[in-house]
Amino acid sequence: MFISIVTVVHGQDVNTCRQIAERILTAAHNHTPDGIDELLAADFRYTNIKQPVAAKVLKQIIAQMPAMMSWELTDTKQDSTGLTLRYTITKPDSTTSEATILFNADNLVLEADLLNADISLRKATPTAKAQPEVSVVRIPLHRYGGLPIVTVTIDGQPCNMFFDSGAPGVILNSKYFEHNIDGQVMGSGGHGAVGTGTVSGMHHVKLMDMGGVALSETDIMTSDLSNLETVGIAVHGILGQSFYKDFDVLFDFKCGEIVLLNPDTTYRWLHDKGYRCQTLSGVKKGHLLAFECQVGDTPVVLAFDSGAQTNLLAIDWPEQHPSSVKGIKKDNLIGYGDGQASITKGKTSLTLGGRKFKKLQTAFSDISHLKESKGIDGLFGCEVLAEQKLLISYKRQELILLD
Repeated sequence: MFISIVTVVHGQDVNTCRQIAERILTAAHNHTPDGIDELLAADFRYTNIKQPVAAKVLKQIIAQMPAMMSWELTDTKQDSTGLTLRYTITKPDSTTSEATILFNADNLVLEADLLNADISLRKATPTAKAQPEVSVVRIPLHRYGGLPIVTVTIDGQPCNMFFDSGAPGVILNSKYFEHNIDGQVMGSGGHGAVGTGTVSGMHHVKLMDMGGVALSETDIMTSDLSNLETVGIAVHGILGQSFYKDFDVLFDFKCGEIVLLNPDTTYRWLHDKGYRCQTLSGVKKGHLLAFECQVGDTPVVLAFDSGAQTNLLAIDWPEQHPSSVKGIKKDNLIGYGDGQASITKGKTSLTLGGRKFKKLQTAFSDISHLKESKGIDGLFGCEVLAEQKLLISYKRQELILLD
């Protein structure tokens, strides 16, 4: 990871700034944000995010920073804007990343960037917690345009939320929620399968509740989600993975419900319900879980995404594997933010855990960002969920096919 720290030329002390920079890195390594406020300038900003939100974002990122093995100062630069320190951070898998931080003339941090803006903002979304007496949560599910919609109560008002395990965090539709914290444009909010969203502000939520699973007194990102309302219903937001990642999630499209389970009691609950289970081990790819499967006769690694309206493969798949695709046609695929792309669609078969799902609608689009950042060949989601009841466990990194 690359960290830059910038300060004004006069009054700068490189050694002092370096000690502060590495104090922040050590805090991120230990996931302990205590004492960070005293290092920040009064007008501190995190990339484009200003106070009072910026300090909150930095501390939440420090608390949830990806694992770090070591860091090395690779460059210092001093000019009229200040002193920039650049670090390369090495992760446990030997990959590296970069980050930046900025100091003023008093050797206080004026600006920081420990992660890319879209990742940092999404990381700031906290995880919901169940009330102590809640062990199983059953959530009615409705499908609009093939997409799963659930009702969540936000400050006493019922809201339609897109249940999207492919989204890292929770995002509210700025059409329905005020930007009541500064309201400034805050940069990129995430890169979806098609399109990139823009975070327009933050909205303070007193209570967000879904059957006893709740967030309280929380600042949640807002973005223009008008593009998702083409499904014919008001969409108040996206309910991403951070909200329910501490639970096992059972999808039952045919019965119209999602069930959240305590991961420690899942197998007992499934046994008591008489389910026959087939378990597949997955691999975590960023916030997604990926599984080895086959499209036609070709082995692939696909990630599970309940927000994938159709299965998704690379744009050149029909050319590379023509015999595996039937009924090719042109269509549009909608997505987060500005996401609407002209794509090729067709029908493919998918073999998952030895089970073959035939004639699944599949979109072929530019997914190079998924290949480059996560090393996956595509996504599977609603097409499989329409035919198969399944459970996803982020804690155990597994998928369970249920009969």
